[in-house]
Amino acid sequence: MSGEGDMREDDSVQAGEYVLGLMDAPSARAFEARLAAEPALRGLVAAWEDDFAALAADIPEDAPPHSVWHGITAELFDSGEKRSIWARIGLGQILVGAAAAALIAFAVMQAGLLSPGATPEYRAEVAAADQSLLFTAEFDNESGSLSLTRVAGQAAPGRSLEIWLIAGDEAPVSVMVWPSDTENEEIVLPAPIAAALPGGTFAISDEPEGGSPTGAPTGDVLATGQVVPI
Repeated sequence: MSGEGDMREDDSVQAGEYVLGLMDAPSARAFEARLAAEPALRGLVAAWEDDFAALAADIPEDAPPHSVWHGITAELFDSGEKRSIWARIGLGQILVGAAAAALIAFAVMQAGLLSPGATPEYRAEVAAADQSLLFTAEFDNESGSLSLTRVAGQAAPGRSLEIWLIAGDEAPVSVMVWPSDTENEEIVLPAPIAAALPGGTFAISDEPEGGSPTGAPTGDVLATGQVVPI
């Protein structure tokens, strides 16, 4: 087994490349074989992970450009037929959400920030195009609990906000009618809804007070958000 005195001059560089995922597959496999036998090399990898995690912590949050929301709004809401709104929620958001989720997951894993058993596993930002209505949702797969927070906006007088889950080509399923003036709610999802949540889309509709009388959306779509893994 190699010790501290056996470290190569370029080991620190290689450790940084490994943490960033810059090695090709054969080089990564060879490096991982060394990691199993060399504690000092594992220490270099851990040091790089700590350094990159510290850099990521200093990156400020940045809201997406207004043009992004404008494009989503045009795609979802410019149709003259109300029911087509529900049919058209999906592909564009799924592609964008999946790409963003893949990049985020890659960065988190490479930085060593994702620990086993971390919760929640899924998140969604359910927002209107102008951010006048904004909810966040986080789902803990182990407990089946969905935590919802109303960040901005509320139901119109005499109306209710109803939250729906749309999975693939399936009809929207009601998750809950949002209680008036409530900011935070936590509910346990029924197993079929929980199973359909990954990759699904949350939508919030304007409904009569107390929720849709038909079991399906009857009002305008006010906000949507793709469910992505954390």
